[in-house]
Amino acid sequence: MELADGIADNLDHIVAQRVRELRAAKGLTLDQLAALSGVSRAMISRIERAEASATAVLLVKLGAALGVTLGALFEKPEPKANPVRRAASTAVRTDPETGYTRRNVAPPNASGTDIVEVMLPAGKRVAYDNIVVIPVEQFVWVFEGVLTLSYDGLTTDLGPGDCRVMRLDTPLVFENRSDAPTRYCVVLVPHSGVLGQRR
Repeated sequence: MELADGIADNLDHIVAQRVRELRAAKGLTLDQLAALSGVSRAMISRIERAEASATAVLLVKLGAALGVTLGALFEKPEPKANPVRRAASTAVRTDPETGYTRRNVAPPNASGTDIVEVMLPAGKRVAYDNIVVIPVEQFVWVFEGVLTLSYDGLTTDLGPGDCRVMRLDTPLVFENRSDAPTRYCVVLVPHSGVLGQRR
C-alpha cells in the first residue's frame, strides 16, 4: 500500500493551533516553553503563527515539553470521532529536512494511542535527542526495506516483518542506510504511571 497523497489540509496551521492550545492549557509562556523544550522562543513563535514548517525533531521536542506525542500535534483527539479513517482523506506530512513522510493511521481517539505510517527515503537519518519522558511505549514495525535504530547505546537493523519496542526516554535515531526507501509503522501506546523495564 502506498502512502496517500497530501490533501488540502494545511498541517502547518493545524500544528500552529495545537501548540497554542496545549501551551495555553498548561499556562506556559513562550519563554517557559522554550526553556522546557530546548526550541528557541523565536521558532516557537513562528510555528504558532504557521510561518514555519518545523522539522519532526523540533516538533517532538515541543510535544515532549507539552506532554504529548508528535501525532497529537497534527490533530485533536475526538472522543466521538468517526471510527474509520480513510487513507485517501488523510493528510500526509513531509518533513522539510529529510523528506520523510508520515501519516496518522488510527482515527482520532481519546485513548491516546497513535498509529503512524512512515516512509524514510534512502540514505536519510532522523535523530531525536530529547530525553523528556513521555509515558508511552513505542513499537516500530517494518514493512519494506531496512531500518536502523540506535537506542540506549544499541544499534538494531530491522527488516520486513521485524518489530522493536522502546520507551521515549533516551535519544533515538532512525536511519535508512540502504539505497531504497524504508516503509514502517510506529505505534505509540500510552501508559498511566511508571513504565516497565527498558527493553
